[in-house]
Amino acid sequence: MFIAHDLAVVRHMADRVAVMYLGKIAEIGAGEDLYGEPGHPYTRVLLSAIPVPDPEVRRERKRNILQGDPPSPADPPPGCRFHTRCHLADDTCRRVEPGLEERAGLRQLAACHHAGP
Repeated sequence: MFIAHDLAVVRHMADRVAVMYLGKIAEIGAGEDLYGEPGHPYTRVLLSAIPVPDPEVRRERKRNILQGDPPSPADPPPGCRFHTRCHLADDTCRRVEPGLEERAGLRQLAACHHAGP
């Protein structure tokens, strides 16, 4: 097991990757799948934060930037833990905690009502 906050490093160290948010797994799967087609919005945010050394590629790249402050891990919000910062969140996300399961079009497991490539 290798634990890190830097997904650029994790990519070179692990074949299977789990992304956590507020103490729960948000997405888990083979590294090539998770990096190639992330399903969870938080995974997409983390991947978009990986520095790109090529200035041309960096200029063209779209960054996903989170709004607001993260909730307290000691008192997480009801429903999906990520809903307070997610651009896809709806009423279901605010009420129902999503299970970690396969989602359409993904080969990895994601805990998101809207997960998809």
